[in-house]
Amino acid sequence: MLGKYVWWLAEKTDHLWIRWVNHMYIKGQNWLDYSPTVSSSWIWRKICQVKDLLKPGFCHGKWSTNGGVYSVSAGYNWLQGSLIPVPWYPIIWNRFTLPKHSIIGWLAIQYRLLTKDRMFRFGILVDGHCDMCLDHLEDHTHLLYGCRFSSCCWKMLATWLNVSFPATGILDWCIRWRCRSLMKKQIVIAAITAMIYQIWNARNICRVDNKMVHPSFAVRAVTDIVQRRGQAWKWTSKFQRMHWVPWM
Repeated sequence: MLGKYVWWLAEKTDHLWIRWVNHMYIKGQNWLDYSPTVSSSWIWRKICQVKDLLKPGFCHGKWSTNGGVYSVSAGYNWLQGSLIPVPWYPIIWNRFTLPKHSIIGWLAIQYRLLTKDRMFRFGILVDGHCDMCLDHLEDHTHLLYGCRFSSCCWKMLATWLNVSFPATGILDWCIRWRCRSLMKKQIVIAAITAMIYQIWNARNICRVDNKMVHPSFAVRAVTDIVQRRGQAWKWTSKFQRMHWVPWM
């Protein structure tokens, strides 16, 4: 965002603030080569830091991309550089999935949730057993798929969605899964990421509050969320006709 000020100064925009800054600070110097004094205000020194960061992106006072005009999105894309796309991107980051579900799903697919095996690697001394079943060391694979709690959740969710999940690696399965109905794929993706979130949330409740969440409660939370998202995005009436299974 501060790059907008850098752009206005490089373009010599006719603006009262730009004229004031040129009079008080720059005083005829080349803006892209300018360095602030130690007595300059904090915000002015910060703008100058951003200017130095973005300087390689300017050429003769013009931005190197976006038709020569700087924008926040152009600056952001330029700072990222060339990135290799990851296959799980549309599964985690999409408009149908709640942001908090996307964030937990993003951490989970990269094995970055703070499970107990990672705590040990960080030097945090904890009881390594899964708090929800007490019969296995807690790592990503066990917590999300192998634990009796998570395994039961996935079976219930698969019944509701009318799909077949593998025993482990459900997020990876979702990447490879092909479905003729785009609507159903969106529903399944939203439900899977919501389930990952609910499993992690149930684990934290068990660990912090010493309370067990029943699998049916966690799955009901997922189906309620998916239905509300379906109504919000006006998925077709076919979704509205999906029936509750007996255990719900």
